Amino acid sequence: MLTIKPTGRLEDLDRDQLLQTVRRLLAEADALSSRIAAVSEIGIAINRTLDLTAIQRVIAQQAKWLLDFDHCSVCLQKDDVWQINTLFGAQEATPPQLLETENLGPALTRGQPQIVREGSPSPFMAQYASQIILPLVADRIILGTINFGLTKALGYTQDDMRIVYMLALQLSSALRNTRNFEELERTRDELQNRALELEARNQELDAYSHTIAHDLKSPLNNIMLRSEILASRFSDKLPPQALDFVKGMRDSGIKMNEMIDQLLWLAKLRNVKDTVKPTEIGPTVDSAVMRFMAVLEEKGIKVEISPDMPCVLAHSQWVEEVFANLISNAIKYMGDTCAAPSITIRAVAKGDYVRCEVQDTGIGIAPEDQARLFEMFTRLHTLNVEGLGLGLSIIHRIVTKLNGQVGVESSLGVGSTFWFTLPAAPIPIIEKIGQDEHVG
Repeated sequence: MLTIKPTGRLEDLDRDQLLQTVRRLLAEADALSSRIAAVSEIGIAINRTLDLTAIQRVIAQQAKWLLDFDHCSVCLQKDDVWQINTLFGAQEATPPQLLETENLGPALTRGQPQIVREGSPSPFMAQYASQIILPLVADRIILGTINFGLTKALGYTQDDMRIVYMLALQLSSALRNTRNFEELERTRDELQNRALELEARNQELDAYSHTIAHDLKSPLNNIMLRSEILASRFSDKLPPQALDFVKGMRDSGIKMNEMIDQLLWLAKLRNVKDTVKPTEIGPTVDSAVMRFMAVLEEKGIKVEISPDMPCVLAHSQWVEEVFANLISNAIKYMGDTCAAPSITIRAVAKGDYVRCEVQDTGIGIAPEDQARLFEMFTRLHTLNVEGLGLGLSIIHRIVTKLNGQVGVESSLGVGSTFWFTLPAAPIPIIEKIGQDEHVG
């Protein structure tokens, strides 16, 4: 600290006295400048690196400009064990009962700064009569201590304590930053390992899905084919009950085949990385409806499709699969009480996205069931319907991968409207120019 000792008024001093005063003030200013430079150097070192060893070395070197000492060390915890790291002077061993020592113990256990003027019975720094020990604290946690010692007694004052306190603040900040960085590094490594584990499990699931396709679909198709042959060739020789059994076998085979296809879709959606392209919604809706023409006619369900539906950025096969699952869901939950069952399909452009809807006049969905509709293997038990409950989960995954959203609006006894959004395909420049000229 820059001080001016009271020596009377300057105008009362002779030339020699003035020179002595100026020289003293210049010396104090020079010392203060050196201290400021040392503090700046320490701050720069802390900001340049997260290497705690390098930071401690710089602090020990620059502290010589701030403080007189024969010993400098830090006490830090590593693997739940306190250790002494000597930075300057003779190597100081870690005492066996470190937390019970007279000088270091209170600083580590209670965060109490220690200034020793004429020696201490502690085995730590026993050869230094003057000692300053300050706790290193960050976020109210004691991280360790920084310690200075002089062999001569009465070597330290409260001003020296303030200087060490400033060093302790900087070192505490460096310790906190280093530990946070190490924690982030550990978290990153754990996440990377977790990602590798998940990728390995996904590959196992894919292999399992392909096993299903190969090992189950082949015999299943054989069962379905043989049941059809049995029904067609021996229909006149089999009793009606036996023919019903054969038809049940075939219908069960078809449903099982659909379940396998759904499982394969889930695996396929995880790996496909094709780029999206402009896709017309109309043809995909027509193809999806054609899959269910027989059952729609059988149940007397009318399907209305709005004309001139806009284009989206997607994959036609994916969009068709979304509509097919929604149509299948609408048929399953249509119920038997509606006098004029119907399904309405529409798509409307809304800015930079297109909202597609599949509306039915079915039994509707209770509010408490709507929140979990798009979870895997979720089925509503309002009606006794077949299936794994994968259809809406597939829809959610497809739409999400295409940067869209999906939802439902429903009322019990009235019907449901399942909707999803997809990015709108940009209008071709030539077509847009033509539209502008037509408007003009």
